[in-house]
Amino acid sequence: MIFQKAAVACGADLALGGWMVGDGVDTDIRGGRAAGLHTIWISGGRPWTSDDARPDHVTTDVGQAIDLLLTTVG
Repeated sequence: MIFQKAAVACGADLALGGWMVGDGVDTDIRGGRAAGLHTIWISGGRPWTSDDARPDHVTTDVGQAIDLLLTTVG
């Protein structure tokens, strides 16, 4: 799985948790959820249309996602 490979390359352990932030429904949100990560979907103003694998949070842009991470994680 790509998320596991990325975690290993960064010296991280997915078992300890983490976040996936992205604008792709399949690759970012479904993939992140499947890897056990919390997710933030950058919608760009688009509505979420899927009933499965809902993101933990939705923002309209990267700045909002960063602010959310800083207040949630930091």
